[in-house]
Amino acid sequence: MSMIDKGLSGLNASRAALSATSNNIANSLVSGYTRQQVMTSSAGGGFYGEGSGVQVDGVRRISDQYEVAQLWATGSAVGYAKTQATYYGQVEKIFAGEGNNISAGLDDLFASLNSALQQPNEIAFRQGVLNEANTISQRFNSISQGLNTQVDQIEGQIKASVTQVNAQLKSIAELNAEIQASSNGGNVPSALLDARDSQINELAQILNVDVVSAPNDMVNISLPNGQPLLVGAKFSSLETQVDPADPKFSTVNIKFGDTRFPVNNIEGGSLGGMIDYRDNELKPSFDFIDELATHFATEFNSVLAAGTDLTGATPTKDLFIIDPNNPAGSLRVTADFTAEELAFGKDGTPGDNSNLRDFISLAAKDLAFSSIGATTTLSDAFTSKIGSLGSQSKQAQTSLTTQIQLQNEAQTQWASTSGVNIDEEGANLIIYQQAYQSNAKIIAIADELFQTVLNNV
Repeated sequence: MSMIDKGLSGLNASRAALSATSNNIANSLVSGYTRQQVMTSSAGGGFYGEGSGVQVDGVRRISDQYEVAQLWATGSAVGYAKTQATYYGQVEKIFAGEGNNISAGLDDLFASLNSALQQPNEIAFRQGVLNEANTISQRFNSISQGLNTQVDQIEGQIKASVTQVNAQLKSIAELNAEIQASSNGGNVPSALLDARDSQINELAQILNVDVVSAPNDMVNISLPNGQPLLVGAKFSSLETQVDPADPKFSTVNIKFGDTRFPVNNIEGGSLGGMIDYRDNELKPSFDFIDELATHFATEFNSVLAAGTDLTGATPTKDLFIIDPNNPAGSLRVTADFTAEELAFGKDGTPGDNSNLRDFISLAAKDLAFSSIGATTTLSDAFTSKIGSLGSQSKQAQTSLTTQIQLQNEAQTQWASTSGVNIDEEGANLIIYQQAYQSNAKIIAIADELFQTVLNNV
């Protein structure tokens, strides 16, 4: 092989390397871009074993699938933790907010009852009790409303997440088909692989997935429990439907081909975080506040019914009304209930406060709460619930901080292998430019020598 041919091969190799380097630099700020590297090898077969220059074998995509999988896994964990931290923070504020604190409301109510002990017939004291009864009812209503707002938020986000998952699966399936076609042609463009990795990363932020390599550079995707989401170019779709056990909530199903089946368990990601929070905290919080409201109304109404009002008559209506289907949200002081109707006595004589003392004794009465698995007072039950929510909220925030750190570490590890280092690419640019110029000079010298030979013939 002549010097010109060798120089030309080196020129082409340097030009390919310059092209790949310039592409890396141009895409250095593109999220998810995987750097590329030209692969070259020495061409043999020259005279006297001196070689025949250099040949370009192709362009390699610098990617470590383990590191990519770590990015997907940490993204899923962050999506889960962020959702949990957000909703636990919200529910803690719903219960512990100054205007919602049931324990504080009970303290005020029992304080007003104690104030009436010495003058149980005084209207001003009676009206004070009635005012506090109305106020604590509003606290129950506010908590219930706050929880229902969370239901609306979560159910809306679940439906939006399902729509987004379906769009991602469709996009990944289309990319799989394009990659398969390119693979059959012997060349898979790096841009397609980057695009698919990016789509899977977005999918993983919504729910945790298992990704398995398939023939022709395709991938198959399933939930961790094995339920299929995507096989080659065929993809599932998620659907929501009303939960027959509780119409406020929805269930998620998978449709794959003509088959529909419920999702056994959605783990990880923002969708998994929402469903886990909804089922394991929001629903129990509803159960608790409704049970607390029921105990509260039942106990006060029972004491009221055992006494006599200011006229000496036995009460004919309850102090509190409540809808068994929505206790905390419906709790109210009975309409038109007057201060005179408060049954503070038992024998109908003026100044009798014996039933008022029974009202006050409710502050220390232990009641069974199945929603928290404890037997305790009304106030202590609520305090215990706030303590539990505070602990879980703090734990969720700590988990989020940890998962973000792990994600940053995974991102750094991926970047060290697959990311574009501007300094490194800049140095390569100079090296390849010098190599290009040197090979061009070889061609020029070879041509000059050839011309000299011709001139001397």
